[in-house]
Amino acid sequence: MSKEAQHPITPYGVAIHQAMSEGDLAKMKALLIDAESVLKQQGNLAAAVELLRLEITKLERN
Repeated sequence: MSKEAQHPITPYGVAIHQAMSEGDLAKMKALLIDAESVLKQQGNLAAAVELLRLEITKLERN
């Protein structure tokens, strides 16, 4: 995969869990705004990952 085709992955899960464990309300609210924006742009990432997994399995069988 070329560098142009790679996409950065923001580790929201880690940041979210850290903010929650620290009880940092301001950080949690800011992360929620950012994460909701990413979700709107990306759509259902879990469904896309499952489709990708199925396509890989299909191609590996050939």
